[in-house]
Amino acid sequence: MGTHLCKNGYTPGYYRWVYHGESNRRREEVVRQRVMEFDADVEAGVEDMLDDYEAAHFNEERREEEPEPTGKAYYDMLVVAQKPLHGHTKVSQLDGIARLMAIKSQYNLGRDAFDNILRVVGSLLPEPHILPKSMYEAKCIIKALKMPYEQIHACPNGCILFRKEHEKANYCPKCKASRYEEEDCGDGQKKQSKLAVKILRYMPFIPRIQRLYMTEETAKQMTWHKKGRRYSPDMMVHPSDGESWKHFDRIHHKEAEEARNVRVALATDGFQPYGMGAASYSCWPVFVIPLNLPPGSSLLGRTYSCR
Repeated sequence: MGTHLCKNGYTPGYYRWVYHGESNRRREEVVRQRVMEFDADVEAGVEDMLDDYEAAHFNEERREEEPEPTGKAYYDMLVVAQKPLHGHTKVSQLDGIARLMAIKSQYNLGRDAFDNILRVVGSLLPEPHILPKSMYEAKCIIKALKMPYEQIHACPNGCILFRKEHEKANYCPKCKASRYEEEDCGDGQKKQSKLAVKILRYMPFIPRIQRLYMTEETAKQMTWHKKGRRYSPDMMVHPSDGESWKHFDRIHHKEAEEARNVRVALATDGFQPYGMGAASYSCWPVFVIPLNLPPGSSLLGRTYSCR
């Protein structure tokens, strides 16, 4: 088998991974300019995801493998959420929730304000409608869209993370700093509370990259660095146009041949989210940026944060 693969290669002409989950349906120019109005853009994006799902999993010409659990939950949520809000509209439940969530984020609305908006909008819709009545219900519906993250306790002085062999330790083995906030007992003694002094929030990178390959549009964008059209060949418009990228490709030419291999960049800096406020809360996020994506893509941000 090894000799055969070296001599003849692996499945000649197998450029679309149809037997590994990639859709065999093609849309004309799937990477399109995002110039549509917000409402139309959100609706079109959801429809495209559902079309990709149906094409990938209900093609009678071939038999697909069952997707992994998180992917299956993601697709199942999309199928359920495509139900219209009520009998007189084509706006789906997921579309409605996404639009209202976007307004909440844009204007920094609190939970109570968002719940009131849902109640008011729901009272204006004809019965029976399926718009959620609270933020909690909305989050339950879109739960499969969320990506997992881990909270890892850290030494206040940055010595270690309380994981693996230090998972059950209450004090840093290097600087002896307390893992938890300490409270005065009144007799000169201190006891540890259940509140950690410093927490690192780790967002696993691989599931987020996998999510980018779950729909045809984002999967197409992930190959832009190699297949994307440059309107000015003499102008650098993407990191792949730079000499460092080309030098890496020359050294690792086998990996560079596959456009779907992911290139990432790291960046970090600290900031105080409350500005000049009295709170001492500060963040030191590490940004992990997929460089495969085209310039100006809204999918570039991938954040790991530490408190």
